[in-house]
Amino acid sequence: MATEHEHWQAQSEVYALGALDGQELQDYQAHLASGCKVCQAYLRETHATLNLLHGSLQPELAPPAVKARLFDQIGVTSAEVASTAKARQERPKFWRRMIGTIAAAVAGIIISATYYSYRYEPRHTLYSSVIELLRDPATRDSPLYGAGPTPHAKGRFLWNESGEGHIFVSDLPAAPDGKMYAVWTIAEQSAPRYVGTIQTDAAGKGGLHINAARSDRPVETFAVTVEPIGSTAAPTGPMVLISKSS
Repeated sequence: MATEHEHWQAQSEVYALGALDGQELQDYQAHLASGCKVCQAYLRETHATLNLLHGSLQPELAPPAVKARLFDQIGVTSAEVASTAKARQERPKFWRRMIGTIAAAVAGIIISATYYSYRYEPRHTLYSSVIELLRDPATRDSPLYGAGPTPHAKGRFLWNESGEGHIFVSDLPAAPDGKMYAVWTIAEQSAPRYVGTIQTDAAGKGGLHINAARSDRPVETFAVTVEPIGSTAAPTGPMVLISKSS
């Protein structure tokens, strides 16, 4: 039974990402319809995590190189269509409209494919990484509580002693000018270890996936402090988020 549920839970993650189809989709939906409480609860948990993750991601604009490549491709397509249209000026207006429609469709496909590759593939990889963290029984899910200048801030910290983790935060205003939010893990009888910097959007939400070296001691506490940009040796500024010691 444990092996069977491992299979269905893995399918739940793919289903939550919208990537399950065909016979596998039908089988999974039939399994849910059978009333399996374990998988229904796991699916709800997976959806909740993905919603948190989506809210923590920063909006991104395509870099200049991607934009230039897009416009170059669109320009080539438009030039080809213009040349073809000119050569067929004697044809009925219907065909000229058809050529224009095809050109627009081709340009749309180019834009969509490039944009998807740039924008969504990295996010799909991030979603999968967080889900793998959740699947591992050794992963801890620790709440974070506001402290110091941000008592209303809150968050969650997923952490695996392998050194991989993910932090979600909300209600945390942007860091002051010249400052950053530094993320720390504090192991038993050890100095705080810097594991990354988190940024928040206009709504105060942010997230960071962490891949750090494995610690030789179990982590007891997670914290976020305000530090001068580039200062990662040790925390010196006020604490804005802290977990309860385990």
